[in-house]
Amino acid sequence: MNNSHPEQLVQSFLMGSKQSRSGQRRLELLNKIALLGSLSSAAKACGMSYKGAWQAIEAMNLAAEKPLVTAQKGGTGGGGMVLTPAGESLLAAYQLFSEQMQHWMRELENISPGVLSQLEIMRKVSMKTSARNLFHGSVTKITTGPVNCEVILAIGHDMQVVAHITPESLERLGLEVGADAYALIKASWVILTEDINGAFKTSARNQFCGEITHIEKGAVNSDVTLDVGGGQKLSAVITNQSVENLDLVVGGRCCALIKSSHVLLAVAD
Repeated sequence: MNNSHPEQLVQSFLMGSKQSRSGQRRLELLNKIALLGSLSSAAKACGMSYKGAWQAIEAMNLAAEKPLVTAQKGGTGGGGMVLTPAGESLLAAYQLFSEQMQHWMRELENISPGVLSQLEIMRKVSMKTSARNLFHGSVTKITTGPVNCEVILAIGHDMQVVAHITPESLERLGLEVGADAYALIKASWVILTEDINGAFKTSARNQFCGEITHIEKGAVNSDVTLDVGGGQKLSAVITNQSVENLDLVVGGRCCALIKSSHVLLAVAD
């Protein structure tokens, strides 16, 4: 591990401190294994499926490049399991780091009240993605299924984004109700229509209507920016012919339709 820039590790931890379930929940799983001596019991205590817990263990072992847990013969309910010396060392370091980090954050808030509220903006501006549309919000509902799971993300001002992801992605991201998440939507996946205002039904789960604030015309396609309210903007790349057919102009109105399967979810790790 490169120890030349420890502040980068602290920054990474802070950037995901409010959510970070894909990271901290894995480490909390180690803690529960140490306390309960069973993977199935530890998974249940962490709100994870047994399969998800196994995947978390495998991911941690791969990252650590050595086993962090070992099976113990004679266990029940999925088999006994204990931490290896490497796992114990990692857990001790995590617990010490967490305690000191919480203490430091309280001290920082005392020195400069409100500074921690800026972490949300820091996380947003630190993200790099090729998707033009980025919405941040909180998970309000999760409906699980054998093939796909539906995740509803509240993005403020009574707006929400619906996404369909696989159960494996749900486990890997560590999503649960109340968790922070980001919805990413490529501009080429956005379909624009005239301002339907509920005039007809569509199979697209996501519908945003608003005022056109900018149109950048290219040789074949145009980049259309839409103000959907609440300070949120949405970009769509459509053909120039579609711009003419829909009679889109700056100051006019239109609606954007996005399929739930075209919404990518991400978390700050």
